[in-house]
Amino acid sequence: MKRAIWGLALLCPALLLAGLVLRPATEPPLTVAPEQGALRHQLAQRLEQGETGESDPLMARYQRFLAAEGSLTVPADPGLASLQLLFDEREELRQQLFTPSEQEQLFTEDRLMEQWTLRRKALAEASEADKPGLATGLEIWLAEQPQWFREAEASSHLLGELQALEPLAPAERDAVLQETLGQEATDRLHQLDQSRQAFDQQLAGYLGELTSLSVGDRALQQQEILSHWFQPEQWRRVEALTRLKLGENP
Repeated sequence: MKRAIWGLALLCPALLLAGLVLRPATEPPLTVAPEQGALRHQLAQRLEQGETGESDPLMARYQRFLAAEGSLTVPADPGLASLQLLFDEREELRQQLFTPSEQEQLFTEDRLMEQWTLRRKALAEASEADKPGLATGLEIWLAEQPQWFREAEASSHLLGELQALEPLAPAERDAVLQETLGQEATDRLHQLDQSRQAFDQQLAGYLGELTSLSVGDRALQQQEILSHWFQPEQWRRVEALTRLKLGENP
């Protein structure tokens, strides 16, 4: 029962986010403003179609960036210091090859994911005395971020807390959920959990296929592989997760 109470304590704050998480998110089409990811999609699609950048300076610089990024050393055991070094090297490449306007259109989401990763790592590695201040700082930072990013983080947070209940026996887990939420909400959370498991399986298959390729082939074939595994409305989420996972784990 102690485990059930502990799991419930973890779960309750995030249940306020359940309505947000369960509401389907509408992804912007690729033709919307560049800051929403269209330019990066367009370059990826043109690479997939075999363009070389010979007649397009931006494409040529983007290809050089991908090649240089692929040569960076990814830490085998990523911690705060090693990740900060990797992200600083990436940022230096961006500033060397692109104008500030181009950087904003191409790398806004990458930069957000990097800042989120560093803040989470700093919190995880901090002393107990420093954790409250860092946690408050992370909450303030999240509140200042775009809505799509806050929703993605909230989804990740809620699913993580649901996973904290997994050590309980199924009957005990359902009893905790039903007592707290009622049967309808429990059923919806079951559906969410099933969707999460299905998505995790797809993501694992996608990443397995992607990481089996060389860096050069990965850049050329990523869009085709992404299209095979996921629907267009999932691409932004998958690409953000891919950048995070491949950045932290070689």
